[in-house]
Amino acid sequence: MSSIKNISLVLGAVLFALVGQSAAEIPRFEAYQIGDVGSSMGQTSLVDVDRDGDLDWVVGQAGKMWWFEYVAADNWIQHEMGHGAKTDVGGCAFDIDGDGWVDQISGTAWYRNTGKPRTEEFEAYNSGAISCHDNVAADIDGDGRLDVVACSNAKGQVMIAWYRIPDDPKQKWTEHYIGEEIHGGVDPRGVGDMDGDGDSDVVRGDVWFENVDGKGTRWQEHKSLTPQGGSRPDRFGLAIKAWICDLDRDGDNDIVQAEADTVDGRVFWFENRERGQTFLYHAISSEHTRQDFHSLAVADFDNDGDLDAFSGGGPLSETAHRCFVWENIDGKGREWKEHIVLERKRCHEAKAADVDGDGDIDICFKPWRGSLHLYLRNMLAEDERNAK
Repeated sequence: MSSIKNISLVLGAVLFALVGQSAAEIPRFEAYQIGDVGSSMGQTSLVDVDRDGDLDWVVGQAGKMWWFEYVAADNWIQHEMGHGAKTDVGGCAFDIDGDGWVDQISGTAWYRNTGKPRTEEFEAYNSGAISCHDNVAADIDGDGRLDVVACSNAKGQVMIAWYRIPDDPKQKWTEHYIGEEIHGGVDPRGVGDMDGDGDSDVVRGDVWFENVDGKGTRWQEHKSLTPQGGSRPDRFGLAIKAWICDLDRDGDNDIVQAEADTVDGRVFWFENRERGQTFLYHAISSEHTRQDFHSLAVADFDNDGDLDAFSGGGPLSETAHRCFVWENIDGKGREWKEHIVLERKRCHEAKAADVDGDGDIDICFKPWRGSLHLYLRNMLAEDERNAK
C-alpha cells in the first residue's frame, strides 16, 4: 500500500526538551495506510498475533473482527479474525488460555487463536461477560493471572464488573461487581495501584474504586477526581479515557485522562496526593480544543526518559480533525508543548507501541464512522541513524 506522507507528517519546528542534563529531539511521524475496511469500529490492540516478532493491528466492529499482519510500513495483510462479537467498542487482545498465542476478548465472547492465524479464523466461545464500551486486561485478584474488566451502560447490563478467567476459559467466566457505570471510563489503562498497597484499583473516569481486600471482592468508591475531571458530558453521557502511570516520577501512580464523545474535549492529568485520597489537577491540552478525544496513549515518544501524551480528534470534533503529541517538557508534567502530528484524519481508539521494533513508539488508529486504518511511523530512530 502506498505512503500518504502528504498529510501533515512533520511535528513542526525542531524542539529540544531538557530533562536533567539530557536533550532529545522531537520526532517526526510518517503516515501509512494499513487497510480500508469496516465501520463503527473498536476493539483495538497492537500485539504480535502471528509470533513473528513485530506487532500487528487488531480491530473489530459488532459482529466482525480483523487483524492486519505487519510486513512493512507500507505493507499490511488483512486477515479475518472472527464473527459474532456483541459489544460496543470494548475488546482487547492477550493470551487468554495460556498457550502462548494472542487471543481476543470482545464483549460477551472470547476468540481463541488456533496457532494458525494466517489461515484459520479464531474459535469463538461465550464467556458470559457483558457487552461493553471498555475491556481492560489486568490482574485484579492478585493471583498472577490476567482478568478482564468491563464497563457497560447497555440496557440491563449497567455496571462495571471484572471477570476471573477459569482454568478452562471455555467455561463461563466468574463475574464480580465493582460499581456503577458511565458511558466509558476505564479504557485503555484505567487499572493500577492508586493507594500504594500493592493491588489493582480501577479508575472509572470521574471516580476511582479501591480494591479493599486485594482480591476484588470488596470495593470502595472515592470521588477525589471531581470536579475538574470529566466535567463535559455530552450526548452519550460522561465518557473518559483513563491511563494510570507515574507521570511525575515521584514513586506513586497518577492518572492521565482525555475527554471523549464531546465536541470540546481536554487532556489533563491528576497528580496523586496522599495515596489516592486527594488529587491535584494539571492541564495538558489547551482548555478549548474543539476536538473529541476518543483516544489516549501515554508513552515516551521522543525517547528522553519521561512520558508524553497522544490523542486525536474523534467523530464529534467541532473543527478539522487533528492528532496531537503533547511533549512533557520538564519531565514532571508541569510544562507541556503541543505538536500536531496529523490533520484531517479522524482518530478513534488509537494504540501506541513499537510496531516495527526499531526502539521508538509508533501509533495506529482508525475512525469511528469510516474505514481508513492508519499507521503513524515514528521516524526518530531512522533520523538518528541518518544523522550519523
